[in-house]
Amino acid sequence: MSLPYGFTSPDKAQLQRRRQLLDAYGQLAQLSALLVLFAYQFFFVIRCLLHKICSSPDDYGKEHASPVVSRFGERILESSPNENSKWRRVEWFLDQDVSWGAKYPSWGTRRVLLLASVWTIWLFILAIKDTGDDYLHLTKRFGIIGASQLPLHYLLALKSSWSPISYLTCLSHEELNPYHRALGRIVLLFLSLHASFYLNFFIQKSLLAKRIRDLDVQLGLLAITILLTLGTTALAWVRKKNYFLFFLIHVTTSIAILPILYFHVSHLRIYILESALIYTLLIVQRNISLTKLPSATLTHLNSNLLSITIPFTPLSLSKKKTFHPGQHIYLTPPNQRLRFNPFTIANLPQKDKHIRLILRTLNGTTRMLAANIPPTTSRKTTIPLSIEGPYGSAATFPDFLKYDRVLLVAGGVGATFTMPIYRDLVDRGMDLKRMKFVWSVKSVRDALWAGEYLNERDVVGVEIYDTGAGAESGERDEGVELQERAGLLRSDGEGSSTSSSEETQRLDLLPNLKIAQGRPNISAIVKGCFAARTGEAPPMKVAVLVCGPAGMGAAVRREVGVWIGRGGREVWWHNEAFGW
Repeated sequence: MSLPYGFTSPDKAQLQRRRQLLDAYGQLAQLSALLVLFAYQFFFVIRCLLHKICSSPDDYGKEHASPVVSRFGERILESSPNENSKWRRVEWFLDQDVSWGAKYPSWGTRRVLLLASVWTIWLFILAIKDTGDDYLHLTKRFGIIGASQLPLHYLLALKSSWSPISYLTCLSHEELNPYHRALGRIVLLFLSLHASFYLNFFIQKSLLAKRIRDLDVQLGLLAITILLTLGTTALAWVRKKNYFLFFLIHVTTSIAILPILYFHVSHLRIYILESALIYTLLIVQRNISLTKLPSATLTHLNSNLLSITIPFTPLSLSKKKTFHPGQHIYLTPPNQRLRFNPFTIANLPQKDKHIRLILRTLNGTTRMLAANIPPTTSRKTTIPLSIEGPYGSAATFPDFLKYDRVLLVAGGVGATFTMPIYRDLVDRGMDLKRMKFVWSVKSVRDALWAGEYLNERDVVGVEIYDTGAGAESGERDEGVELQERAGLLRSDGEGSSTSSSEETQRLDLLPNLKIAQGRPNISAIVKGCFAARTGEAPPMKVAVLVCGPAGMGAAVRREVGVWIGRGGREVWWHNEAFGW
């Protein structure tokens, strides 16, 4: 064994000292996470107090407190414009996604990766400190440090306000989820090093054939195999390709790993019991939040889209739940308790007296739901469902009425996120000249469902882009060619239904609705949102919300980034990216 570590032969006193250090550093690794959370809460309270002192009552509002979803322009202390601009640019830089390229999934934001790196370094320090040259002490330290993070890892998975982390940080589950994934990778790293070091020890000492028969080693190997399986199936490309597979493995392995580690060694049991308690709380919370619906209307809109309408009665959902525009619910199909998929609420439930979901038909749950629809002219049926929620960071969004301009950009079914926000602002009296809703669809028929929720006055700020038509005619990204409304609205093609024809008529009765052929010019749209208009002062507070494919979000963010820190503007950005 190379220096500085070697295979030592400690006496009884040294073994006892090793045990004390192992337990002490494991507890320190766990408690240090709590100290970080309390420090964050202390900073948050001080920031809010300073904000109240330094801001006028009109300036103060409920601002987004997320380290994942950017919030720029929070005026905490009076400072020079240059200092504000520099800070906003730093914030924007930290919230940039990191990936190998546009075609590859994101590893997370720079902020998440930076904090995860700092935390990993800290845990490495705790794993190495006071181990001397004792190889087995180092090996065991990595194991107990990794296990000490399991309760926090499970705690980050809680979806409701029951989560003490959500309470301390004022962050939603969606905002905490990147940290849940990052901590999972850290736990896997430390426990993999623990297993690798032990296997190296057994091989070096010619003990592998003997020790592989012992229960503790067998349980340890089983545990690391389960963790590697869990980590692999939690990768973004697996979640995107087969969400049900990811969810099933995630749930079963999260349960199975606890008794295996409990009986692996006794020194980890305190952390395993804490994790089991948190997981039990997770199950209880889900059962309490779950609402069973005896009848929901499932409609086949066209060959690509399904609609689910959930009435408030007879369960009086409106009295049990508070819905915010842009939130989502988890849906479980009939007789499929293990299928548990998130879908954005496409309407304003309190106003419309029902919940509306628009689903794109893909593999898995959506295809199973589509199979329930009989091949009749009505193309609709009623089925029982179970829903959980609502969830989503939309509950902590600022009041957009206080912003000079609001830009909403959606791609395809991403409009289920932006449409309710647009309608809410219209209902609350926001000047339509201060808003723009850009919606890009492959076919206009994919936008027909929105006709139910719009009227002639509301659509002044809405622009729909038929990218399918643009693609056929060789349209490029830089521009769009306006086309006759009647031709676009009636280009349903195959798969049109009675319900879609009715919605076509609704859109056809909205002459103010702008429908264009080709792809939107993102650069011009963003510039128009930020630039000063004739006879008006430049907008100082701008909110930009995007929901669509990764490429669309990246394109809008790139254009918005040009305006960060320019002229003292305050920019609030949110990208409700596809994928879970």
